[in-house]
Amino acid sequence: MNPRISQVQNPAPMMPYPANLRQLSDVELLRQANEARNAAAISGLQRLLAGFAGWMQRRRAEAELRALTDRELADIGLSRGDIPYVLREAREVAAPVARPVSRPAPAAANDRIGGRAAA
Repeated sequence: MNPRISQVQNPAPMMPYPANLRQLSDVELLRQANEARNAAAISGLQRLLAGFAGWMQRRRAEAELRALTDRELADIGLSRGDIPYVLREAREVAAPVARPVSRPAPAAANDRIGGRAAA
């Protein structure tokens, strides 16, 4: 701990355990750590298998679309160049990615249309 920080600024070292929690034995702590590790490993494997299954499904869909003639693709409103785009869109719909919220840019200070003029 930084000696420049007083106990008033950082009282945490004075109370190692919250009053409502009991101190865990070493065996219990080890059991909880093992459960957390196993849960993390299982979750990772499930995500890996789900990703692989999605990849295989997209490959099958791509093979089916590429097997269609140009006339059949036109009937469903696609061209050969649209196939990768359609598959990419289907992937994003299945697993949405958090994207940053776009905010409008602030108006310029010398924007005369907005009624403001630079000094």
